[in-house]
Amino acid sequence: MPPKKRRSLRARMITLVLTPSVVLLLVCSLFTSLLVDDIRELRAEADLTRQVGTAVSLVIDTLQDERLATADSARDTERSDQALGTARDTTDTALVELREALAGFDTDVLPDQALDLQRALDRLPAHRAAVDGLPPHQRDHLHSGGPYNDIIEQGLRFWDARVEHADPAQIPRLRSLTSLMRARELLGRQSTVFAHAVATDGFTPQAHNEFVAAAGAQRHTWDRIGAELSSEDARTYRLLESYDSLERVHDLQDEVIAAPAHTRPPVNATAWRGAAEASDQRMRAVEQDQIDRIGEFNDARSSELTGGVLLIGLPVLIVALASAAFAVTGAVRMGRRLHLLRRTTLEHARVHLPRLTARLRAGHDVEPEPAAAPRTRHDEITDVADAFDDARRAAVTAALQEARLRAGVRAMFGTLARRTQSLVHRQLAVLDRLERDESDPDTLAALFRVDHFSARLRRNSENLMLLSGGSPVRRPRAPMRLYEVVRAAAGEIEDYTRVQPRDLPPVALRGDVAADTARLSAELLENATAFSPPSTEVEVRASVDADGCRIDVIDRGLGMGEAALEEANALLADPPRFDVAGLVEDSPLGLFVVATLAARHGLRVELAAGPGGHGVRATVHVPADALTEPETVPVVTPEPAIVPAAVAPEPARATAPASSSAPGPESDHYKGLPRRRRRTVAPAPVSSTDDDADRSPERIRSMMSAFQAGTLRARAGHPDLDGDHEEG
Repeated sequence: MPPKKRRSLRARMITLVLTPSVVLLLVCSLFTSLLVDDIRELRAEADLTRQVGTAVSLVIDTLQDERLATADSARDTERSDQALGTARDTTDTALVELREALAGFDTDVLPDQALDLQRALDRLPAHRAAVDGLPPHQRDHLHSGGPYNDIIEQGLRFWDARVEHADPAQIPRLRSLTSLMRARELLGRQSTVFAHAVATDGFTPQAHNEFVAAAGAQRHTWDRIGAELSSEDARTYRLLESYDSLERVHDLQDEVIAAPAHTRPPVNATAWRGAAEASDQRMRAVEQDQIDRIGEFNDARSSELTGGVLLIGLPVLIVALASAAFAVTGAVRMGRRLHLLRRTTLEHARVHLPRLTARLRAGHDVEPEPAAAPRTRHDEITDVADAFDDARRAAVTAALQEARLRAGVRAMFGTLARRTQSLVHRQLAVLDRLERDESDPDTLAALFRVDHFSARLRRNSENLMLLSGGSPVRRPRAPMRLYEVVRAAAGEIEDYTRVQPRDLPPVALRGDVAADTARLSAELLENATAFSPPSTEVEVRASVDADGCRIDVIDRGLGMGEAALEEANALLADPPRFDVAGLVEDSPLGLFVVATLAARHGLRVELAAGPGGHGVRATVHVPADALTEPETVPVVTPEPAIVPAAVAPEPARATAPASSSAPGPESDHYKGLPRRRRRTVAPAPVSSTDDDADRSPERIRSMMSAFQAGTLRARAGHPDLDGDHEEG
């Protein structure tokens, strides 16, 4: 991936000084955009109110007239039929105007209520056909007038939705307008019921109930008209309420409501029609006047906002451009000086400092740089340059001191490791002589344990030397069989008795690879035994394929989480340079040792979850070029392979010869290691005297000398047991 292109210093300075002007422009643009959105919404609302809203109101008016004519057609007279036809024609004309008004807007701009009204009007021809198919005396006002009520309700919902999208100052006026529309619609429903009753010369209880319900709803709605308006705006509605025709309607409503059920209308039909039509006409006039006022308000408000945008936006734009020009001029001058400072700083950071660091890592002596020459000009930029020079000199001095300190610490660790290793080798030699001369089984078992602890101590010192940059003093040996490598690794851990070699193929490793593989495997085995229950075994399995040999160390312990496994495998795949400065209390020194040894010979070590998700499986991949044929490998017993005292408590120290490739029968090995066995001695002949019960000291000395001679002869066949240790 190509590196990210960086901007020049001058461009950054210009960007820095332009930021206030840009922010000012952005704030102004945001404010302007909000005002423009408000203007657009106001104009859209004004257009909807003026065009679609007026057309919807006209459709509602014509539908109310057609509904009344449909109810009156129950008279079955030529005049009523002509009135119904005229009402339908008027409605059709209003529908055409509504469709033209809706076509002037995009579908996504139109409110859902307008589209619902349009779909409801599409059902009107079917309803007309159903009414015409009935005889006049069967045209019930509920069935014939119900569809008109539904369509008119959709139109009123269009106006209800205008309240939600209106300017806050317009909301009280729109609510009063919608209340007036609903009051007029409820009055129309009462007129429809009364007209049908007059046409059929009957006033059923059902018609009475419908009339009473509509009258009650009308009065409740009327109380909401003008409730939220100011005194001046509510004056029109108060004048409307004081008209005689509306008061007459209220009186006639009271008579109908108070009268019991009649078979005929309880009030004069002509009086009701006159009062209702007069009231409806006045309501329509007020309604249209309020619609016009709403449109005028939206137009005035949008013009006012447009003027505000021009009044605020232009001065802000001029100020922002002037400040940007002034800032850019100053930034260009300052950018030249900063560019020089940047170039000098980068030269020191990318050339001089890396060169000094490389010399320090190589072990060369580096002297701190002298102070820079004094500058003639003094300001903030020169102060920054002086501060950087001081910081650079301090960094060089600190790096020099740290490099010397780390080198000294590594040298100290290496010296301590070599001294400890030398002492351990001498201790192992002394222990070996003591083991040869000792015949007491308890003392011999104790010496074996001390010998084993010394071998582990030697491995720890070798690991410390390895991590400090040196090499273990035990030099590579002759090729070793895989089984011997596993035995050598198991012999250097505390719980070696839990190690179980299984299915080890008869292959051998080169001497240099075998020695480090044994050390590597010892670290893995020690980790497996330390983090698994003492009652469990640690299996060592191996297999051979075309790519080499694979050694698996499997435990049944606590296991590791996915994150810990990924981190450990990353370290094993690419071992970092060991540095004492990075050590913490729980640093994975064992993994550092394994990774370092594996990197020497091209080995690959991976950790994974054990079988069934329990424990850990550590896999060592040995390349094919590190293997050799087993027939060419002499029989070698790796050092040290100590058998526990519990297995060999007998005083005899003769050791069975080591197997050349794989474990022998159970009578020759114990848990993959050679078993120390009591030598089989033929029984002495039975003597008829009591000399056997009272042997002389000379005879006992002779017997012990023979035992020691046998032990020495047994060791002569296994030179590795004679203390093949070297000192550095």
